Amino acid sequence: MAKLIHEAGTLSTAAGPGKLLIQLITPGWGSSGYYSPALLEQAAADKVFAKGTQMHIDHMSSRERHEQPAGSVKTLAAVLTEDAVWDGERLVAEAMLGSQYRDVITEFAEYIGTSIAAGAEVTIGEAEGRKGTIVEKLYPDALNRVDFVTVAGRGGKVEKVLESIAGRAVEATANETRAAISTAVRDAYQDDGMWVWVLDYDETNVWFEQESADASKTWQQGYTMNGAVADLTGDLIEVRRVTNYEPIETPAAEAAKDSPSAPAGVTENEKEPTVATIQIEESIHADLIAQSSRTTALEAEVTTATGRATAAEAGLTEANDEAAAAVVEAAFTAAGISAPKTAARLSKGYPVKENGVLNAEELKTDVAESIAELQVASGAGAVRGLGEPVTESKTISDDDVVNAL
Repeated sequence: MAKLIHEAGTLSTAAGPGKLLIQLITPGWGSSGYYSPALLEQAAADKVFAKGTQMHIDHMSSRERHEQPAGSVKTLAAVLTEDAVWDGERLVAEAMLGSQYRDVITEFAEYIGTSIAAGAEVTIGEAEGRKGTIVEKLYPDALNRVDFVTVAGRGGKVEKVLESIAGRAVEATANETRAAISTAVRDAYQDDGMWVWVLDYDETNVWFEQESADASKTWQQGYTMNGAVADLTGDLIEVRRVTNYEPIETPAAEAAKDSPSAPAGVTENEKEPTVATIQIEESIHADLIAQSSRTTALEAEVTTATGRATAAEAGLTEANDEAAAAVVEAAFTAAGISAPKTAARLSKGYPVKENGVLNAEELKTDVAESIAELQVASGAGAVRGLGEPVTESKTISDDDVVNAL
C-alpha cells in the first residue's frame, strides 16, 4: 500500500559555517513504522534523498500538501548538498544552511531534530517482536523533504521559537486534532477495498474500525501530535467494543415496596382475588418491558449502522477528493498549464465507479481532453510567420482561455 510517511531523525553538529551534517534516519521502529537496514541501504542506492532535497521549517499540514505540494520559499531553511548515503548504520548527508534561519537552527541544533517526508510502500507485519506498519520501499521524488522539527512535545520553548519563525501556530482545535488523527490512520491502513474510520481517541490512543467486503476489525494504536500532524506510535492492538447495561427497577416492583400491609380483620380468602390480579398485571408489564428492551436494542443497532455508513461515506469522499486533486495536479504540471479554475472543476466533478471509488482512468481521460482543449483555445502549437514550422510552448491560464474564446 502506497502512502506518504513522516519519520523523525536527528540533527548532528555543524560541519562548518552554514553547513550541517544531517542524520536522516536509522533502522528500527519509528512513528510511521519499521525501517530495516536493507530498506535504508536501498534508499541510498535509489537516491531517495538526492542532492538538492529541500529542508523546511516544520512539515506541511495535509491542507498545505493539497494546496501547495511543492512547499513555500518562506519556510525553506536548507538543502542537501550531496545524495544521502548509507554509512552502515544510518542515512546521512551534508546540508547547506540558508542565512534566513542559520542563527536559530545553529543555536538550537542540540534541541531540535529532523524528519523525513517521502512516498513509501507499506504493509502490516511483524518485526523485532512487534506488529504494525512495515515500510517496504521508499520512492525517490522531487517533492521528498527532510524538515526541521521540534523534538519536545507541544508547548516547549524551542517549539515556540520555531512557531514564531514559521509564522504559524501549531496548537490545534479538537476538530483539527481528530482530522489529523483520521488522516494518519487512513494513510497507514486504508487501501483499495479497505476502509477505515476513527471511532474514538484520547490523549494517547486512537480506536478505529477497519472494514473490507469480507471482514471488519477494531484496532487500538498510540499516537503523538507533532504540531498539526499526528504520528501513529507503538503496537497495533486488536480490540472489541463493549457495551454495558445497568439494571433498573420496574414501576411494579417499586409499587410493591410501597404497598401497605393487609388491614386487620381481612381473611386470606378475601386477599386471594387481589393477589391474582396483581400477578396478571405484572406478567403483562414484564412482557411489555421485554418488548421495549428489544426495540431499544434494535434502535441502537440501526443508529450504529447509520453512523458507520455516514463515516464510511465521508471517508470515501475525502479520499476521492485527495486522489482526484493529485491526478489533475500531476497532469496539469506535466503539461505546463496553470488553469486553477479548470483544475478545480475537474478535481470536484470526477467520475466514480459503481462502488463509489474514484475512476482514475476515466478522470485521466477527461483531464487529457480538457488540456487539449485549453491548448487549442490558446493557440499553443500553431504556426507563426513564414519559414519552417515553429512550435511554441506557453503557460495557459483560465484568462487565456476566456480571451481566446
